[in-house]
Amino acid sequence: MTYRPELDGLRAVAVLAVLLFHATGALPGGFAGVDVFFVISGYVITCVIAGDLDAGRFSVAGFYERRVRRIAPALVATILATALASAFILMPIDLKSMGRSAAAAALMVSNILFWNESGYFDAAAQTKPLLHTWSLGIEEQFYLLYPLLVSGLWRRARSALTAALLAMFVASLAAAAWMTADEPSTAFYLAPFRFWELALGGLIALRPMKALERAPFAWIGLAMIAASFAVFDATTPFPGLPALLPTVGAALVINGARGASLAARTLGSRPFTFVGKISYSLYLVHWPLIVLLEYRQGARLDAWQGAAVVAGSIALAWISWRVVEQPFRRPAGRGSRLAVFGGAGAAAALCCAAGAVFVVTNGLPERLPPDVRQIYSMIGDDWPENAQCFVDTKGTHGPQPDDIRAGRLCSMGPKPTGRPDFLVWGDSHAPAIAPGIFAAADRVGARGLIVGAGACPPLVDFRTLTARDATNRRCAEINAAALDLMKSKEIPLVFMVARWPRSAAGNGYGDEGLFFDPADIAAPIPGEDLKFKAALEATLARLQEIGVRPVIVMDVPEAGYNVPYELARAKMAGRSIDVDPTRAVYRERVERAREIITAAAEADNAEIVDPTRWFCDDDDCDVQRNGLPLYRDTDHITRQTALALSPFFDDAFGRAMAEAGESARRIAQ
Repeated sequence: MTYRPELDGLRAVAVLAVLLFHATGALPGGFAGVDVFFVISGYVITCVIAGDLDAGRFSVAGFYERRVRRIAPALVATILATALASAFILMPIDLKSMGRSAAAAALMVSNILFWNESGYFDAAAQTKPLLHTWSLGIEEQFYLLYPLLVSGLWRRARSALTAALLAMFVASLAAAAWMTADEPSTAFYLAPFRFWELALGGLIALRPMKALERAPFAWIGLAMIAASFAVFDATTPFPGLPALLPTVGAALVINGARGASLAARTLGSRPFTFVGKISYSLYLVHWPLIVLLEYRQGARLDAWQGAAVVAGSIALAWISWRVVEQPFRRPAGRGSRLAVFGGAGAAAALCCAAGAVFVVTNGLPERLPPDVRQIYSMIGDDWPENAQCFVDTKGTHGPQPDDIRAGRLCSMGPKPTGRPDFLVWGDSHAPAIAPGIFAAADRVGARGLIVGAGACPPLVDFRTLTARDATNRRCAEINAAALDLMKSKEIPLVFMVARWPRSAAGNGYGDEGLFFDPADIAAPIPGEDLKFKAALEATLARLQEIGVRPVIVMDVPEAGYNVPYELARAKMAGRSIDVDPTRAVYRERVERAREIITAAAEADNAEIVDPTRWFCDDDDCDVQRNGLPLYRDTDHITRQTALALSPFFDDAFGRAMAEAGESARRIAQ
């Protein structure tokens, strides 16, 4: 393929958009630069294969050798350098995640890993220094079979190859548009939903559009690309139909920016070609640099820092291009093909081994200073049996509805031999505070059970907009089973525990542990409070009907960020953070939920236990004391905190046991 400097210029446009998007936020749609890369890649690779086929020198082994020489050296260097730097900066949970990423990136499957990790428990993008390697995974998965497709159909008819690429383009684009609306992370990360972009480049290579080989069309293409960078943002359904704007724009530029046209001369000028030539290394080095710097300081880059990162990334990329890329692309001697593949395999194995060390050791927590390690250890300060006893809403582990009905549940302490004296019933906040409840029970000799299901408040007929339909259905099954248990076992007392403010408002709180910023309250979902009110009233009525005395446990203050994680990060970096939410912010968050709970409790003679005063004074709500966190994440308290709250439940157990004794005396008489 004849060198086209304007393609390097287009690469520069794409990589600078990505760099500015990540480092400064100046281009809200700069992420579309990756899609421009896909089109360029499809075009160049198809041209190279076609040229070799025409010259009679194409071989699949030769193709893969060139890909290894092109991709592997800089990628391996980036993975290993990032792994080394991460060992000094990342918390264990993030270093363990980084270990998985390192192995997946070396094996060209990181896009599958990140897709598989996306969801409720996924770490923030800003804690994954190799997240950007997802695009390399898509490319190499495409090229795994693409040379076989091209060479196989080339011998028959070029029209057959064109038809195959056109079919791939249409099918993949249609699938991407459909999947983006239903499962956006699947469409984003998985290769079949991106193949159309690479196929578009291949179509331009095979069938150049003669009618569009004019400079104005190149400028139109550049305008389309620029518009996508300026207009797209996080709300754009991507990579659905909107992705046609930058990709078709790239195709127009590739097709139209030729010869001595102004567009070709502009893109082929020295500044553009310089950045274009180092674009691969620039793409590789910029994201780990941004992630590790932001991670270290616990905040986004400001404008000056962003500018410095842009300059620093370009400098590092030039070094990588000169020292790593070029020597391997054009080696001094003619190394054997076997040596190239063997070296690549050994390098990938080294990356996998480094990643495995991080994974197997759970992120090397021993490397942390003792004071940091003590804070960080609070992340795991949970009821030891919680993993086995927690009711999983996906039904993959823990007690199932039939187990709940039969009373085959966990207890913190001796299990009841006959009728349980009480049940702790709620969402994930139930097992978090349960050690305190069971400690109070033990003081009066009471024995009970626990039903705690993530994202399932103890309410009947409650469906929230923030949960999937499957989760809502599963919660309904779990809560129905809990009510059946209380009725069949004649359990006299139930402690209802939940993240009530979320149930009443339908929204999360603060940054939920991504980066520490002052807590902000997202707008509640209209109507959620009324649904919550109706469900709570219906639940209390149902409990009264079956003779169960309810005790509603007011939720602990939400921190709005992962407390031990952020405190440990700050300690590790030698910086301080203002960690305590103000009482005013807390009051605003919980006010509506408290109104509804208080009114419903008064109407149905339910008791309320409120531990707020243990956390909050008139000004602030504590999330740490004596240098140690009171929470194990954003809103779940540690086991030690739960035990400290135990006295709040003494009165409830005292009254319940007194009533039970009075009932027994009446029966005896």
